[in-house]
Amino acid sequence: MESPIINEITISKHKSVPQVALKWILEQGAIPIVKSFNKERMRENLEIFEWELSQEESQKFSQIPQRRMFSGEIFVSENGPYKSLEEFWDAES
Repeated sequence: MESPIINEITISKHKSVPQVALKWILEQGAIPIVKSFNKERMRENLEIFEWELSQEESQKFSQIPQRRMFSGEIFVSENGPYKSLEEFWDAES
């Protein structure tokens, strides 16, 4: 959540990081699952329907370096269906 690209968009849109991230997820055709029961955050989440990301702003998300938060090592075993991390991740780097 500390991406300079997202921070730049939050400043220009006067929105929070979660709002910008949720908006981008929604505009990609995915359904974000939020878990907050905090009334202020719930209100903030609903405000994402009141504005749009420009095409340029949406394209900036592709500049954010990607990394996995989960290695998948627990699914790799010589006796299991995945013999290596490469096989588990379908040879993705």
